[in-house]
Amino acid sequence: MTKPPLSYRPEIDGLRTLAVVPVVLFHAGFSVFAGGFVGVDVFFVISGYLITTIILRECDQGRFSILRFYERRARRILPALFLVMACSLPLAWWLLFPKYFVDYGESLAATSVFSSNILFWKERGYFGTVAELKPLLHTWSLAVEEQFYIFFPLGVMMLWRFGFRTVGVAIALVAVGSFLLSDILSTRRIAANFFLLPSRAWELLAGSLIAIWLLRGRAPSGRIAEIGALLGLGMIAAAIFVLDEHVPFPGRATLLPVVGTVLVILCARPDNLAGRFLGLGPMVGIGLISYSAYLWHQPVFVMARHGSLTAPGMPEMLGLTALSFGLAYLSWKYVETPFRDAERVSRRSIFTGSLVGIAVFCAVGVFIARGGGFDWRFDPQTRAILALDDEDGRGRKGCADAPGLPPEGCVFNAQLPERALLWGDSHAMALAERLAAELADRGIALETATTSGCAAMVNFAQAARDCPASQRAALDYLARPDSPDIVILHSRWTNAFNPEPYDNGEPGFAPRPPALKVLRADGAENAGMPQSEWATQNFRETIRALAALGKKVVVVGNVPDPGWHVVRHLARRNVTGRALDEDLSVSADIVAERDRAFLDAVAPLLATPDVRLVNPFDVFCNTISAGRCASEIEDRPLYRDNNHLSLFGAGFLAADVADDVADLNTAR
Repeated sequence: MTKPPLSYRPEIDGLRTLAVVPVVLFHAGFSVFAGGFVGVDVFFVISGYLITTIILRECDQGRFSILRFYERRARRILPALFLVMACSLPLAWWLLFPKYFVDYGESLAATSVFSSNILFWKERGYFGTVAELKPLLHTWSLAVEEQFYIFFPLGVMMLWRFGFRTVGVAIALVAVGSFLLSDILSTRRIAANFFLLPSRAWELLAGSLIAIWLLRGRAPSGRIAEIGALLGLGMIAAAIFVLDEHVPFPGRATLLPVVGTVLVILCARPDNLAGRFLGLGPMVGIGLISYSAYLWHQPVFVMARHGSLTAPGMPEMLGLTALSFGLAYLSWKYVETPFRDAERVSRRSIFTGSLVGIAVFCAVGVFIARGGGFDWRFDPQTRAILALDDEDGRGRKGCADAPGLPPEGCVFNAQLPERALLWGDSHAMALAERLAAELADRGIALETATTSGCAAMVNFAQAARDCPASQRAALDYLARPDSPDIVILHSRWTNAFNPEPYDNGEPGFAPRPPALKVLRADGAENAGMPQSEWATQNFRETIRALAALGKKVVVVGNVPDPGWHVVRHLARRNVTGRALDEDLSVSADIVAERDRAFLDAVAPLLATPDVRLVNPFDVFCNTISAGRCASEIEDRPLYRDNNHLSLFGAGFLAADVADDVADLNTAR
């Protein structure tokens, strides 16, 4: 073993390149980098290693200062962050519609006080369209690091009096506890696990443990180092190209990039292959600007998406990626570098500027959020269109994601003598209000048992939801003698039966990644069985279970996916002055092909008179234009986003569903 130098290590900057490039390309939408989000985990380990090295070395020399520590953090983090936040403000004012401007204001305020991870945890989501529309979503990782920097140096200072070994043991114990917590939460509290410090701390502490190991001169050398560094690079690459958003994360899978990074930091040296690769000029150069690149890319991508009538394609995203790195170089050279120089910017100036910046951005963010998005920025017609964007699952009535039944507060027109139960996901929520009105005209009350993201099928789940619990609750309720005799099943069945990336076949549409993976009720993946086959089995089992309970069933099929966000598309089209007669419809053939697996599953069940099918395809497709499925009627959107019906659109489907429910009710 040889004692490693504590001087500049170019391979660490090269490792930063392996972290930032996949993150940027993942957010750009390049499917080959499906696991690019693990670049953040690589950054966490690097940060933990560098910070711990500095703190322990200064403690060992008796010169650690908490004031100097926070000064270094302020110089490193805040100037470039404030620049990006300031540049995003006018673009947000110009491009973001009110709902998204309010979200931006909240995230601006939260980012300024390093709590954006808590905000995004409450909003529950990082992947898919969530990431595409939030300019500051990526700042969650900065918040995690800054929260770590509050507690970690103070903890080291308190433990240092007990010796170096005690510090190491304490860090190891906390790291193990944090990892176990992360693994437990990975399938139970998905959003909290992803965004919050307690389940992320182990990744930073993994870097801390490397620092402790290396500070005692235990660095591998020779062939062991050569193999270890190459293995580490391979593990990081595997995480980037093999993992995807459906893997419970962080958790056990996170060991792949974290352990890989640990091996690279431990073993990569200028005298071995991995070290020489990471020390190449381009690798070091990109690594030097990696922090600024991370800051710039998300606002650049998101503002482009908000400003485009259609989703930017891959050529455009490549151009925006290049722009992000260009801006990163400028901010590194003219902002990051000068502010790190204590001779050019004094400690007093950096602290004063930091406090002022935090106060100003927090105040501006709160002002925007409380201003309701300032919808007066847009003309009355655009405001009328955008009002539909606020229709967020009105069928919830306080009962979404709360499967305790009977659903008190989740009943429409409870005074009516007859009842039916609507069981499903957010698509059922979108239908509920209009369906309740139609059923009321027929003397029937509507109860709702809806859980967002969970199809109305037994033994079926997606990774980010506790679907089996809500499914069991619904069936347990329906087993009661006082439960409704008629059950309406409605979900986004395509997620279960055909989860491949959806392409509506129209110019400018960017296909979305698969929506979910099918899981058994115990959370295990269904290896070896096609997803459509497993979904068919579960769906038919659900119908048999309801029949055994003596229930009559109305199955509401798939609502055709327009693919693009209809309300935003119409509003942006109006703002830009594009012709309002542009067709937002999609191919009926593409929709029909996507529905085929589900319809094949339903078909044999329709032989009994107690099961009915209402196919939304017959309502929205081939009615206004032959061969097309409508997304709007005379500039009135049938959808409030890219897949949920608006109240206006739900009205067209609700009448047909209510007719079948009434027929079954009469036939009892």
